[in-house]
Amino acid sequence: MDINGFLEVGGYFVNVTPHNEHTGRWVSWVRFERASDFTEKKTSIPGIRMRVPHDFPTQEKSVEAGYEYARQLVDAGDVDL
Repeated sequence: MDINGFLEVGGYFVNVTPHNEHTGRWVSWVRFERASDFTEKKTSIPGIRMRVPHDFPTQEKSVEAGYEYARQLVDAGDVDL
C-alpha cells in the first residue's frame, strides 16, 4: 500500500511523496504550491520540490518526517515561491 501525504500550512498546499530506495530505506520529497494560486482561471500552478533530509526505516516515518520538514521550512520562511 502506498502512503502519500497532503498538508495545508502557512498558505501552502504540501504534497509528501515517499520513495523506497534500493537499500530498503525510505526517502521523501515535499512539493509546495501556493494555496492562493488555485483558482478557476489558473491552468498552471508553480511549485517547488525539496528532498527531506535523511532516510527512514518505514514509509510511515518517511511521510511523518515530510510533514515536520514542511512545517519547519514554512515557519522559517524558506519556501521561495
